[in-house]
Amino acid sequence: MKNILFFTAILFFINTCFAQEVVSRKNRLTNTVVEQYHTIIEKDREIKQGLYQALYHKTIIASGMFTNDKKTGVWHFYNNKGQSFENYNYDTNNLLGEAPEDSTSNFRYTIDDTFKPGDRITKPIKVGGRYFGYLPYLKLFKIPADMANINRELYIAVLELLISPGGRLAEYKIHLKSGDYDRIIHINPDLLSEEDKQFIPATINGKAITSNIFVHCYITDDDDIDM
Repeated sequence: MKNILFFTAILFFINTCFAQEVVSRKNRLTNTVVEQYHTIIEKDREIKQGLYQALYHKTIIASGMFTNDKKTGVWHFYNNKGQSFENYNYDTNNLLGEAPEDSTSNFRYTIDDTFKPGDRITKPIKVGGRYFGYLPYLKLFKIPADMANINRELYIAVLELLISPGGRLAEYKIHLKSGDYDRIIHINPDLLSEEDKQFIPATINGKAITSNIFVHCYITDDDDIDM
């Protein structure tokens, strides 16, 4: 009887192994960013497993591990020049650090509250850093057909995101600007994944508040936008 059970266990193990296939994936996230990772093909689903990297041309902008299709451990995020921007621990859901911004940053923030000198204010933060973390919002935009022949050097695109005190994306707009011209294009936040709708909210003295994020972008020759 023990031998029969042992033989059955071996057969189950062999069948399980043959039912799983590990495949390397390489997908284009945008015209300039490619992701690469391994996935286990199991019946009718794929499970990310192991090292994940995203590259801007050949520069790594995100690196971390997947375990059973979930981000685990400490992930490292960089800008498109390869400079470290953010580290986040997915096991503890803690931001370990983010590079400071200066006057040259293309990000601006406003808060929907009053404050006085001495108040401690924190900005809203997107896990994934100020480049990789915002790729999902850039991907959803395509220039309107009636603007296809504009001189792109005369226009800028401003990404505007409204973030609730709960850290959730509430509104998503693109401003196309040239001089006094300001065309606003509304994009449905429900087109994004649940993870892409989540932010670390802005705070005043530890209290979460509503905020806006503005990101100055440029219009590419492929009719999308980039930072």
